Amino acid sequence: MGDAAAEGNPFLWLTTFTDVMALMLTFFVLLFAMSEPEKKSFSEITSALQQEFNRFYGAQMNAGPEETINIAKINFDQALDIRYLQALIQSVIDRHTDLAGRVVLIPRYDSLIISLPEDLLFEPGQASVKDEGGKALYSLAATLARIKNKITLVGHADPSAMDTAKDFGFTTNWDVSMARAAAVAAILDNVGYTYPVTIQGAGRGRYDDIGTSLPEDRRLDLSRRVDIVIMNYDWRAERVYPDSAFP
Repeated sequence: MGDAAAEGNPFLWLTTFTDVMALMLTFFVLLFAMSEPEKKSFSEITSALQQEFNRFYGAQMNAGPEETINIAKINFDQALDIRYLQALIQSVIDRHTDLAGRVVLIPRYDSLIISLPEDLLFEPGQASVKDEGGKALYSLAATLARIKNKITLVGHADPSAMDTAKDFGFTTNWDVSMARAAAVAAILDNVGYTYPVTIQGAGRGRYDDIGTSLPEDRRLDLSRRVDIVIMNYDWRAERVYPDSAFP
């Protein structure tokens, strides 16, 4: 009787085979679950995956709870996302009365601009950072020193006459803007930002970009400043000279 049934359905053996394979698969899954992966190999895999994801979504940020910003929880191994960096810098500004209401944050698609007015940092016509400005810069620089984002410092002057600046040895607005950007760069270096910084000077201080509806004295005030431009990539992303350029 059994032989007749077997001859009628030649695929009955697949049932037993499937049961055996399922048991073996379960056994190996249990063995894998109880095993401990090699830490080094696991770290290499996660690092490789993280790099691939960062190409499209930006660097990983361990920011902690959304309602708080804790600098100790941030992953500083790579450039920080501009939106998170804006929230981080804003929290620093809010905690310091000498910065609040005076420092302006301007987010862009590829960068974050920290705009520092002249009256916070410098005396008229001078390029040496005054004591009040030094304290304000140190408050910001303590945070900036820990990030790896590319930073460009742009000093701005205004198109007005240089009578005051000439008393301190400057001949053009461009000289003043460059010297002020260099002074801010020196403070960043003293605090611990050890990566390359690009320094630029803008003699007219983007004066023409400021709305003409503002009073003239206000336009001039806004054009005298130093901008800290933080890019959305780290300083290593820019290579001016490829290896092939050298013999």
